[in-house]
Amino acid sequence: SELANKCLQSSTIDNELAASYIKELKKYMEFETTLAYLKAPPANYHYPPVDILDGLDKLAYKAATGGFQSQYTLDLALAALLTSAHEGHLAARYCTSVTILYERPVQFISVSTDGIKLPEIYVLSDFVSATKDASKVVSINEQDASEFIEQEALWQASDPDSSYNSMFWSSGRTPGSGYILHSMYLIILTALSSPIGSFTNPGVNFYPGPWTNITFGNGTTVPIKNHAMIPGTWSAHIIDGESFTDYFCIAAAQPVPTETTTSISSATPTSNGTSSPQPTENDAPEVPSVFPYAAVVRDPSNQVAGYFINGTAYKQTGVLWVGAFSPSGRIDPLVAALSFQETVAKFFDAMLAANKTKLIIDMSGNRGGNTLLPTDLFKRLFPHIEAYGASRIRVPVAGDIFGQTLAAIPDELIDPTQEEIETLEFGDKGKLFTSVFQYRSHMTTDLKNFTRWSDLYPPNVQNGDNFTLNYRGPLNNTFYTRSISGINVYGYEHNPATFPQPFLTENIVILTDGICASSCSIFTELMTRNANVKIIVVGGRPRNGPMQAIGGTKGTLATPYTSIAFTADLVLNYTDYIPSHLIETANATFPGLVPLPLGFPSDLGSYSVNGQDNIAREEDGEGHVPLQFVFEPADCRIFYNGETVLEENKLWEYVWDVAWGKGR
Repeated sequence: SELANKCLQSSTIDNELAASYIKELKKYMEFETTLAYLKAPPANYHYPPVDILDGLDKLAYKAATGGFQSQYTLDLALAALLTSAHEGHLAARYCTSVTILYERPVQFISVSTDGIKLPEIYVLSDFVSATKDASKVVSINEQDASEFIEQEALWQASDPDSSYNSMFWSSGRTPGSGYILHSMYLIILTALSSPIGSFTNPGVNFYPGPWTNITFGNGTTVPIKNHAMIPGTWSAHIIDGESFTDYFCIAAAQPVPTETTTSISSATPTSNGTSSPQPTENDAPEVPSVFPYAAVVRDPSNQVAGYFINGTAYKQTGVLWVGAFSPSGRIDPLVAALSFQETVAKFFDAMLAANKTKLIIDMSGNRGGNTLLPTDLFKRLFPHIEAYGASRIRVPVAGDIFGQTLAAIPDELIDPTQEEIETLEFGDKGKLFTSVFQYRSHMTTDLKNFTRWSDLYPPNVQNGDNFTLNYRGPLNNTFYTRSISGINVYGYEHNPATFPQPFLTENIVILTDGICASSCSIFTELMTRNANVKIIVVGGRPRNGPMQAIGGTKGTLATPYTSIAFTADLVLNYTDYIPSHLIETANATFPGLVPLPLGFPSDLGSYSVNGQDNIAREEDGEGHVPLQFVFEPADCRIFYNGETVLEENKLWEYVWDVAWGKGR
């Protein structure tokens, strides 16, 4: 690992190119919805303020004045800035970030000896081989062990307790759960959401030092040599820091311009682009099951599975494990979404046929995915309850031009034919209609249509920033739902509910480990705010007190830079509808007109912002504050004990005891 770090530190930097790179990044960052609240958060928010745009300006200035000694140090500084937002949708693919990854060859668990005392840290292999005699870890590199973990967990994009949990091995998380923005990101996201834990795989660019010294309660200290990994193939031409930077950062950006390198003066109408899910590999192999026990029914790509608990006291109980709202592996997203719907329906049928009356929904490690499946699952549980969920977007200057232009495009260029709806071959129409800057695809919070862009965007000024009004999606509109994910949501006009509520509200409980983000947060908010379902959270920092069940991003839309650039390109294809007085402004502010000066053009899909906030009802008391900045404690918090930390089915039994039995 030490040699690998020296290699990264030797990477040369073109500071002028780096400064222009950061300036281009800023055009995309303007679409991040949480900027104003990160800069001036509520008083009870758990992290200090951070001004992302000002931070980018300072990094650009430092680069322009030759302040960075290597490309790696720039990437580290940029990573530190974005990580300080603790917003899981705010992500970047720095050009040195996946060239070398680090590993500590040891896995930790956090365990309370009796489930009540504060948890302590153990080495997983020690605990498995000698549970009662295993010696706890008291310090790491001569620092208190839990303090060390908490400090390093600050590099995680979630709240303090779920970040702490993510550092440890867990039986309930599955490799690859959640959305994958780019294939090169797979190994990183797998480390973050897999059983292994982020202490073992520290993540992008984080150098853990050459050794990790672990001191145990019995007085022994064990030095662990850290490793470095190369997750890919390097060119034989890489022989020093200069050739390293040239290959991964500079030359990579030069050969082929992106499809959005245009301007208003040169743009001509085209009909390329599609909004429907496109096949990847329909014959992808089935992903192995997460758990060693047989499922009643399981989605082949490990999105969701159903289990029955066999113990006598638990015989009326089923467990719906929802590892993700998107598939593991290279699977057609439409096929995956339909499989999710089918698996859930089959499991509920199986539960009712077997007279199972209690349901545990295990959301452990769920980092999101398809944004409509959470509502689909909610409506299968509560077909008679309105699935209220409101969102809004930040509107920068470029976003306002997007909105005005899309509004000016006539209906006849957007409305689909019946054949297009049936085949999902929408062409530009799907993108023109489903863009978050398209007023036609949003409804008011009381489900009335907006009639113009200025109705949606007056603007709505909150916390010193410009937003749209709160809006909801038209889930009865099959053009909308099929454009987004190819499915019709259960419980709505084109997929009406056919069964009554399958389980009593008091017989449903949700379990999370705090590692619940994005679409997972959509589902959990629907269940708790609309149906008053109780939620139990497990783990967290070694201290008593409440813990959030949703510790990851509560934003409702991860927006890759490719999506923003595509919207810019789409708008430019309809130049005649751009207000003439805004053409010069558009050329200056639109992201995507210039390729990012560093990294591969394809990397654009690995950068993202949070494109949409989740906003509670006014009567819920949060006002206009995004739920990302609202502390929402679970109804009950438990710790892992010696059994539940190793076997998820033992955790399910413990949750049953707490929810319906005599457990704590």
